[in-house]
Amino acid sequence: MSPAARHLITLCLLAAATLPFPRPNTAKALETAAAENASPEHSEDCFWQLENGKNSEIACTFPMLLTRDERADLQRITRQYLQDVTCRLDVRIAREAVDQAISARDHVFQSPEQPVTCTVTTKSSTFDIKATFAPRVVFKDDLAIEASPGLANVTGVSRILSWPVEQYVNRGPGMRSSMLQIVNAYRKYAREKKQQAGVQ
Repeated sequence: MSPAARHLITLCLLAAATLPFPRPNTAKALETAAAENASPEHSEDCFWQLENGKNSEIACTFPMLLTRDERADLQRITRQYLQDVTCRLDVRIAREAVDQAISARDHVFQSPEQPVTCTVTTKSSTFDIKATFAPRVVFKDDLAIEASPGLANVTGVSRILSWPVEQYVNRGPGMRSSMLQIVNAYRKYAREKKQQAGVQ
């Protein structure tokens, strides 16, 4: 496999792994994280911020690590050239914007750019890739119907390699479909939790 192909695969996997939304098991993950991290010392934790934060801005750090299976997949796909990818997403966004995206029937949510830094480990070295995400979601009739991760500003590899990856991540139907599934699942979870709190 050529170095160019290896870097292209790296970026695809990296981008897929670092979308600034929890994975599809959002509700369960949030419940578990909130229970484990329900104290002020965890205020940098994004799950804690979503569940317990009161500040007007959600400011947190979201570390992204591959699972054992994902790491094995990465190694298999790249014939052991790539060993691991670890990322850190720094989130700063107005809580009001998130609340509106959860409650509105018809709305366009546009996140400001959120920086992400990833360290890629190969068999012989490590290198960093930086990028930004600015997710955009369109809601109509109380449902998320359009979504894009807004991947941009990729540095650490040449533009010849980063441009096609940006197009794939931002326009690929699989990526968009996953985002819609996750956003709609989280909206349902957040609304049900709020309703339960109002009843109690």
